[in-house]
Amino acid sequence: MRWMNWYEHPGDNRYYVFEFRSAALADEFQGDLEAAGIGFERAPLDEEAPMERFGVHRSEFKEALRINHMLHGRHRRPFIAHAGLRWAMLGITAAVLGLAIMGWMSS
Repeated sequence: MRWMNWYEHPGDNRYYVFEFRSAALADEFQGDLEAAGIGFERAPLDEEAPMERFGVHRSEFKEALRINHMLHGRHRRPFIAHAGLRWAMLGITAAVLGLAIMGWMSS
């Protein structure tokens, strides 16, 4: 099981492979790579593994990884989706921190 959507190419260590389960994300990634001027190779879709794959040369990996992170950042959901719960957690954290500081100052 891979935790990230990229890995070193198993057959040629000069390349890294980026995988996407969604065709829409893969198309957007391709557009971002083209806009940045990064050379890549897109693998044809295989019925055995329904993932879109991109091969990027090792010399351009850092920039491609930055583009990958920005792409996922644009499409991610908030960690705590409900706004009221988010503000409640912030208030509780501030109250606990305030009590800790008051306890430290009074001792």
